Amino acid sequence: MAEARAFAQHVHEIVTAGEGGQTGRDAAVVQSWLRCLNDYNLDPEHKGEARIVPEQVLKEHQQEAEDLLSMARFGMEDLYRRVNSMGYVLLLTDAKGVTVDFIGDEKVDRELKRAGLYIGSEWSEENAGTCGVGACLTSGEAITIHQTDHFDMAHTPLSCTAAPIYNPNGNMVGVLDVSLLMSPTEKYSQALTLEVVKSCVRRIELANLMASRKSDWILRLNGSSEFLGVDPNCAVSIADDGTISGVTHGAHRMMADTLKTDWRTPESLIGRPFEDIFEFDFNDLPCLIGASTPGEQALETHDGKVLFADVQAPMRPQKATPARDMPLPLSKVHGGDSQMQRLAKKAARVVDKQISIILEGETGVGKEFLAQALHESRKKKGPFVAINCAALPEALIESELFGYAPNSFTGAHAKGKKGLIEQANGGTLFLDEIGDMPLALQARLLRVLAEREVMAVGATKPVPVDVRVISASHRNLKELVDKGQFRQDLYYRLNGVVLNIPSLRDREDKSWLIRQIAALVSEEHPLRFDKYAEEALCAYDWPGNVREMINVFELCVALCEDEIVELDDLPDHVANAL
Repeated sequence: MAEARAFAQHVHEIVTAGEGGQTGRDAAVVQSWLRCLNDYNLDPEHKGEARIVPEQVLKEHQQEAEDLLSMARFGMEDLYRRVNSMGYVLLLTDAKGVTVDFIGDEKVDRELKRAGLYIGSEWSEENAGTCGVGACLTSGEAITIHQTDHFDMAHTPLSCTAAPIYNPNGNMVGVLDVSLLMSPTEKYSQALTLEVVKSCVRRIELANLMASRKSDWILRLNGSSEFLGVDPNCAVSIADDGTISGVTHGAHRMMADTLKTDWRTPESLIGRPFEDIFEFDFNDLPCLIGASTPGEQALETHDGKVLFADVQAPMRPQKATPARDMPLPLSKVHGGDSQMQRLAKKAARVVDKQISIILEGETGVGKEFLAQALHESRKKKGPFVAINCAALPEALIESELFGYAPNSFTGAHAKGKKGLIEQANGGTLFLDEIGDMPLALQARLLRVLAEREVMAVGATKPVPVDVRVISASHRNLKELVDKGQFRQDLYYRLNGVVLNIPSLRDREDKSWLIRQIAALVSEEHPLRFDKYAEEALCAYDWPGNVREMINVFELCVALCEDEIVELDDLPDHVANAL
């Protein structure tokens, strides 16, 4: 009887909110309820079961979220060590609400799966109603959905606290959720949990920015000089041309506020000059390195905010091209692996011929590294320009690829901008994740390859270009052609020779690869592993391939106090492989 009354009261409260009545709930909760009623046509009287996606679908989501998994796992493990004694479960979902990683107590495995607090669970607002993950994905804000805040009565025993994770381009890529099967009645009991989750996500974003923008200037920022060194609120990376190349979400919101733009449109910030935000000359940044007093560290924004900055100089000399720094001769892309030996021999036969190359393989296998090796092995080198077609926002990809004429659109630089294709003139153009390029731009790219000239946005005359094209995708391009998602004519233009890169777990030269990557990520203090740590590294499955190995080694460089990395210094999921 009590359960029936509670159910009726819950339904009545949601209906009241839908009719514009007062409920006493947080505004974000009411807004989510209204979306459930009006946008998704969900029925508050219907109790739904937790939805777990099929295993094959989960694998597809995990593969697409490989970067997210790599950057978040270490932070999740650290957070779980602090909260597991209180019964919390950690979920990492992708931008579609599918749980791609999970940490929980195996003793209550069955209960967690029944509640949907499990790997493969789908928590989009459209499917699950008001919930921590769904409301967070929709609003872009950290939130706690506590017990009867949930739209679906089946979820009301839960308390879910979620925070969005953004990549350095300012795009939301996932959500970190901390949930309880049973929790105290009062919502304020989760206030500290909300701050802990936000802090964890802030550290994840900061680590990702610093790892992915090592060749740029990094500014770690805080409103308080006392906490700058131990807990920066946000960070921004700046390219060698003085433009903003990456941000954490906190920096993005602060700068959007300064510019009076909407923080939900990341293209309004990435690529803007540093001086558009700060009352400071970009060329004077070296003066801030090693600054130790608040007066030396202070930066002022154009709207009067005072922030304190810890400045990190680029770890390597800046290149004239946007390519990642790992030039390897084609003869040294392997340490004896038989599959890679055959691949290298095949590549050597076409390296100096005008034959397009497609690199295939799982996410993170090192397609760009091989593309650079192909480029470095050519007699005629020229510039190497790498373009990640999946990472460029759709609103920016056209102007980035083809460039634009002076004052061709609102916000354009007065002098215009040379596109990445034109920058590759005389050299190699590497098109990573080509399968994610919009169809309309595929047509323009085809015209460039066929006519060997590029027309900038807003320009009236084309510019001749001579580029060698290497493209890559973790998806099967032929299947995309069959589905109508990739132009057939462009596919045949690109499909000269296909080189399939083996996954790291299938390679016979793991020990060699470990040494190569260790030297790459720790040039100043060579990273060395003891016997047991190296055995664990060789035994681990490496679902994220070379990219995951780089991330793990970068964490070791940042966190290990000794010169030799021991088994306990490795992330738990790697160490447990032994």
